[in-house]
Amino acid sequence: MGIIVRPATDSDLDALRANEPRPELGLVDKHFAAQQAGTLLYVVAVEDDTPIGTAVLDLDADSMTPELRNMFVYPAARRKGAGRALSRYLEDEARKRGFAAVYLAVDPNNEKAVPLYVSLEYHPTGEHLFVDEPEVEQVDDETQASEHYAIYKKSLTVR
Repeated sequence: MGIIVRPATDSDLDALRANEPRPELGLVDKHFAAQQAGTLLYVVAVEDDTPIGTAVLDLDADSMTPELRNMFVYPAARRKGAGRALSRYLEDEARKRGFAAVYLAVDPNNEKAVPLYVSLEYHPTGEHLFVDEPEVEQVDDETQASEHYAIYKKSLTVR
C-alpha cells in the first residue's frame, strides 16, 4: 500500500506516545494540542495503518516560519522513504497556505538528516541557531552533538 502521510488524529496518540524519543517532554500531546490550536501541523507517516514517523510544520516560528521540525522516523522504518514523504507533505501544506519557503534547523553533525535535506533541495542560509537542550537528540553520540544548528531553507516557488 505504501507510505501515507496525514495529520495526526486522536486515535493515533497512544501509538505515537509509545514511540516518543523523549517521553518525559510530552511532545506528542504538546504538538497535538498546538495543531488543535492552529499554530502547527503535526503529521504522521503510516504504513499498513501503523505509524512509522512524525513531523511538525510550525506555523508560528518567528523569522523561520514555517519551520519543518521534529521529524522522526522510527528506527525500524528508516530508509523506506518516510522522511521524504513527511517533508514533501509538509512542504505542500506550506505552499497551500501561501508560504514561499520552508526553514529547518539541523545539527551539522547529523549525518543521517543533512544528506536527506540537501537531496530535498534545502540549502544552508549561513545562519545558525544556538541550542542549549534539544527536544530530540539529532546525533547518536552525545559527544558529537553541536550546540549550534545550521539553518536551511527551501524555496517553494521553484518546482
